[in-house]
Amino acid sequence: MDFESTKNIECPFTWKLDPKHAIAIGNESMLYDYKSSPVGSFIKVNTLAYIRSMQGNFDDAEKLIDEINYVWDFICKRISKENDYSVDVLLHIKYATAFCVYSMSRKKDQAKAMEIKIKDAKNFNSDIEKGTIFGSQAFASYVFLERNIDAALEAAKLAVSYAPNCELWHYINAQCLRTKRRQQKFDLPVSIEEENEFLKCYELSPSVENIIHVARMYKEKKNWEKSSEMYNQLYLKNPTDFNSNLILALHFIGQNDLIKAKNCLDYFEKNSEHKTKAYYHYLGKYYEKSDNYQKAKENYLKALGDSGNFPADMDHLKLIRKISRSKFDYEEIKHLKNMLKRYEGDKINTVFISLNLAMTYLFKSKNLKLAADYFLKAIKINPCDPQLENFQMTYRDKKYNIFDLISRNILTENENSYGITLKELKNYCTEYNNQAGKNNVPD
Repeated sequence: MDFESTKNIECPFTWKLDPKHAIAIGNESMLYDYKSSPVGSFIKVNTLAYIRSMQGNFDDAEKLIDEINYVWDFICKRISKENDYSVDVLLHIKYATAFCVYSMSRKKDQAKAMEIKIKDAKNFNSDIEKGTIFGSQAFASYVFLERNIDAALEAAKLAVSYAPNCELWHYINAQCLRTKRRQQKFDLPVSIEEENEFLKCYELSPSVENIIHVARMYKEKKNWEKSSEMYNQLYLKNPTDFNSNLILALHFIGQNDLIKAKNCLDYFEKNSEHKTKAYYHYLGKYYEKSDNYQKAKENYLKALGDSGNFPADMDHLKLIRKISRSKFDYEEIKHLKNMLKRYEGDKINTVFISLNLAMTYLFKSKNLKLAADYFLKAIKINPCDPQLENFQMTYRDKKYNIFDLISRNILTENENSYGITLKELKNYCTEYNNQAGKNNVPD
């Protein structure tokens, strides 16, 4: 449905979000906290109404209109006293989202009632109004993470330029910069721009959330002293929200400070409604650090839920490798194959799992035939996946170029005993080497 032709409106339905990406968004990726981020939560719940509509779930989308109204009542008085947001723009987004939901669900009377309330967005010309529009667009786009990161970053930069003292827009800009960096290469150093944005957030609002973000930023800069200082500063504040306690628990587990870690995890015993998959994952890590491997395994399994939890699955795999008494790696291989089924729709993770299986067969089981099969499976999923050039197993520090590894260890075997597998691998390796040769030719 083309809402642009109806009226010049600003809301998730008109912000060029890709409907195809909405299909994959579940509930857990849309968690929000009204108290710590009221405006961010408001934008998220509007975006969730858009997502549910794109998924064809109009009943839930309409229920979210009530939630949008609830959040609006919660934040309205607060933002009316601030100079960082335009109340008119946010109210416009609220009415516009409701109008679009009702229009898509064929509720003409309700849609008409909302349409009457919508002011023409062409009249939003002040810097604060423009900042609120672009900041809201950035927040909505960021919900889709890597699928929409460039659009989110562009909007965030514009929001900051129009409202330079708005902590929330600096935050979303910093988050976009971080996500973009980690997409390009997971261990790229933190840029000066990203560091300054997180520090600006902390300067504008030394909140619990911004302490966490700065602590994480210093950790990623490998400034362990400052990072630890920030985490301990947060711990001494005795935070009462579940997110802070989870993050602190993970930090202290990593520091082997199990007393503080347990104190943070105990928060969830008193607030069982917050026992998410992340909680069970970190509880598993705590028990593993405490050498209670049975409890660790139980909680890693709980952390999977119905839809999986890749980080918890990987920690469970490491635990299996640590405690397995099997000479032939049966448990490890079984777990990896189960993971392959669990994440079959995720190409990046499927490549990673397939390569782990291939490497396990190659180096541990010495089964070159099965190693070749899984190398081929990984390459066929995406021959251009960066993991193929720079792959590191979870139990080895060394990084491998998979094409070179195949050439040295697999292609030397008798092709007749491998069917067409070796021939296909050879073709992929030849194609890779030819392309690498072209890229290395000087201009």
